[in-house]
Amino acid sequence: MEIIRATADTITINLGPDDALAVNNALNEICNGVHLDEWDFQTRMGVDREHARKVLHAVGAAISVMKEQRQAEGKEW
Repeated sequence: MEIIRATADTITINLGPDDALAVNNALNEICNGVHLDEWDFQTRMGVDREHARKVLHAVGAAISVMKEQRQAEGKEW
């Protein structure tokens, strides 16, 4: 993992395969595994469940691209 840039509005981070999977799995667990009422989800996560699921979807799509590219290059996933 490498922090590329942090500004008042965005953070740019490079994630390796293990880092990306950790983020994806944590989001998946909080969005789909652990039952939290919506108010409790918002309190604990700082965003609503819909937003967290959008982030989960984006990270998952990026992981799919990473996995395909690594496999095409003969690298382990």
